[in-house]
Amino acid sequence: TLTKIDYTATNYGNTTIPSKSNYTQTFKSYIKASCNSTTYPSICYKTLFPYATKIEADPLKLCNVSLSLALKAAKSASSTISKILKKNNLTKIAEQVVQDCFGNVKDSIGELKDSLDAMGHLDGVDRKFQISNIKTWVSASITNDQTCSDGFDEMNVDSTLTDKIRKIVLDVARKTSNALYFINNNVY
Repeated sequence: TLTKIDYTATNYGNTTIPSKSNYTQTFKSYIKASCNSTTYPSICYKTLFPYATKIEADPLKLCNVSLSLALKAAKSASSTISKILKKNNLTKIAEQVVQDCFGNVKDSIGELKDSLDAMGHLDGVDRKFQISNIKTWVSASITNDQTCSDGFDEMNVDSTLTDKIRKIVLDVARKTSNALYFINNNVY
């Protein structure tokens, strides 16, 4: 279990306050240690390192930033899929599969938004209920991403299009999976 580390510095006699770069390195070490146990550690490092000073060494901030970045990836995927749908050169089958995928990604966005909102309300008497909801929504988001990808298996759709969409949706699913790991292990 990860706990928040207090990095406040006090100046006693000859003791000097650590530099900002020392804090940043400590925060990056926290992220690295946190990411090591996730299913997709390299994606975790790459995604979270730029936010080290925002996350500090706070497990709830880690969860919130991870969820926010999964949501950002889902919105980006939705935008890309929407642009693909606007092209008029899709076959009827391809258009239907892409439309279904678009719906799944939109559902995923809604679930991630609900999760982030609930993360901001964990101080009430219904904390356990909210945590349960968050875990359910984040899991459902991953399922929706997988459903999108599976839709391409069932139909004969251009492999270039399939690969493009699968790649962006897989990125969303992996970031969401890492966020779920943090939620399962840091929020009680």
